[in-house]
Amino acid sequence: MKCFKSAIFGLIIILASVGLSAQEISLLTIAPGDMVYDTYGHSALRVNFPERNMDIVYNYGLYDFNTPGFVMKFMRGKLLYKVGANRYDDFLYHYNLDKRSIYEQKLNFNPEEKAALIKALRINMLKENRSYKYDFFFDNCSTRLRDLFRAASASIEMEEDVKALTFRDLIKEHQYGMPWSDFGIDFIIGAKADVLSSLDDQMFLPLYLKDVLSNAKLQRSDSAEPLLGEINEVLSFPKETERRLTRSWFTPELVFSLLAVLLLMLRWPYRKEEILPSWLRNIDGAYIVTLGILGLLLAFMWWGTDHIPTKSNWNLLWVSPLLLIIQFGTGRGLIWVKYVIYIMLFTCLISLINVWFQILPQQFHVAFGWMILIEIMILLYHLKMELRKL
Repeated sequence: MKCFKSAIFGLIIILASVGLSAQEISLLTIAPGDMVYDTYGHSALRVNFPERNMDIVYNYGLYDFNTPGFVMKFMRGKLLYKVGANRYDDFLYHYNLDKRSIYEQKLNFNPEEKAALIKALRINMLKENRSYKYDFFFDNCSTRLRDLFRAASASIEMEEDVKALTFRDLIKEHQYGMPWSDFGIDFIIGAKADVLSSLDDQMFLPLYLKDVLSNAKLQRSDSAEPLLGEINEVLSFPKETERRLTRSWFTPELVFSLLAVLLLMLRWPYRKEEILPSWLRNIDGAYIVTLGILGLLLAFMWWGTDHIPTKSNWNLLWVSPLLLIIQFGTGRGLIWVKYVIYIMLFTCLISLINVWFQILPQQFHVAFGWMILIEIMILLYHLKMELRKL
């Protein structure tokens, strides 16, 4: 899931490879890296033409930072990804700098299947076919290779031993060593991620693609043979891999639990006062406004984008644009504001229960529980201010 700049080199190679038989075709699986977009690893295809001394890596994870409106297209899920190619040596150099392990497994395709695979690559590299609309769960660098292998050979049979895992379960395995990324991703993706995944679905992750295809067979007329050969670790960085899987003590759960305790302690001396000091009200206001703005972001990611994972996000129950109405409406004599507060207190209670006992179709991050407790504490004060006028 790493980007490169251009597919021009791949076009030249495809033209040069016409008429040649690929002696070696391999699946390359790249371990996760340090950046958010590297968290889930990467898959690529190595095609070696020894007669012409051509050793090429193809992958479906290319995009162009110079695309007009890049940020907005990326946000709205309208950015087109491309298939392209690199020299194998350049490919290794890049991941060696990033200290990311690479695993290679040769495909045991016969000459006809190899030819079909090369033909499919050649068709994909055509200008009219090169770009595609990326989808994190259903159409990415790994799923494209999965489909490419199936198109090249009708003899592939996969074991139907499917783990009962949701999409969220799958990505959390990769996010364990990045607690803040895990927190942010749990916040931005919705209930679509909490659907049980099929065997095909699970191959959207490069490491799962490797594992599933490692157990797949090629059914021949008189026998069956493994689809992939033995694993060859081309680049190995065990210490870096272990570091990336080590969870930091500085987690969202710790930060927001301490913040909840701190805010409670700051409020306690004023529990019998009719009104809190202005500095404490400012802290409350900043918190509520922040959640309200984040609610607008979640609403945009649901209804304003093509991203499937960000649809049906139940976090909007507690991170709601209604909080902006409460913050700027309290104390202005608007009688309906108290009803908005009642609604938010009810939805916050439902959300709080869901953190520990899942009653909604979406799993919530544990840190959300502490954030909701802070929100309830502030909302109760707003309700007190409104009821005092009655």
